[in-house]
Amino acid sequence: MIRPYLPQDLGRLKQITEICFDGVSIDRNIEEKFGPIGDQDWRFRKLRHIDADVSGDNARCVFVFEEEGEVLGYITTRLDKDTHIGWIPNMAVDPAFQGRGLGRQLMAHALEFMRSQGMEAAKIETLEQNPVGSQFYPDVGFEEVGRQIHYLMRL
Repeated sequence: MIRPYLPQDLGRLKQITEICFDGVSIDRNIEEKFGPIGDQDWRFRKLRHIDADVSGDNARCVFVFEEEGEVLGYITTRLDKDTHIGWIPNMAVDPAFQGRGLGRQLMAHALEFMRSQGMEAAKIETLEQNPVGSQFYPDVGFEEVGRQIHYLMRL
């Protein structure tokens, strides 16, 4: 069952994120290339994205897939009412439950939510090194519009 995010879901969303984004996040890439930066690791930096996704009014745009009281996956959305373009910052399904169509259901729910809020397009991004996202997003109808290169230098 897909339902709106509740504050008590935050720990589980972070747990799923940590598992699913290990090896496929910019923050992990930075740490692998440059070593630790500051007093926090890549997980801390990536999990702050989830904090932002659920803060304030953003929380109403987050949905979880729950089964028998356990959150198995989630999707976060943002709405830009000026451009009419919605954005999906984060999406993940616990690997133990992947392959059952949960991601497709979450995506369909998020896209319908964005349509109902007046969005005319939806955008999402993934790293080239993410085989799941690189296959899944085109499979559900997204088309590649560009590639971006991330740079970092130690100061």
